[in-house]
Amino acid sequence: MHAFFDPKDGSPKVIIEISGTSVNTKKSITALLDTGHNRSLSLPIFDLIEIGAKISSYGEVTYASGNTAVNYYFSVNVTVDNKTEEVQASMIENPAANEAIAGLELFAPYVAIIDFKNQYVIFESEENIRKFAANKEKE
Repeated sequence: MHAFFDPKDGSPKVIIEISGTSVNTKKSITALLDTGHNRSLSLPIFDLIEIGAKISSYGEVTYASGNTAVNYYFSVNVTVDNKTEEVQASMIENPAANEAIAGLELFAPYVAIIDFKNQYVIFESEENIRKFAANKEKE
């Protein structure tokens, strides 16, 4: 998985592949890593249209600001490290928005290190970290 700090805005980002669940239209996108995002993924409306995502549900949400709104959810396949998983992505309604938001729930199988000081992002499987630690103990 390719994760990095964007030199344009200094934010941690990750590249993932998305597709609709009924139409096999795939798209590689860059998503902002948002540690405060309670869900797995939010996508701009035009990305959802482009991949042919199907609406699956809707519900009221309350934002950190205290404002409430109705949020629409779409079934989307997300591929990370050659593993595809169906997630419920919320729609970013603002047509001017062109960046996806990836919540940490999407990366639950990984251990993440986000180093803001040195500007790097690492995602690693717990299994690989255990192997690394075991090799270090042998040294």
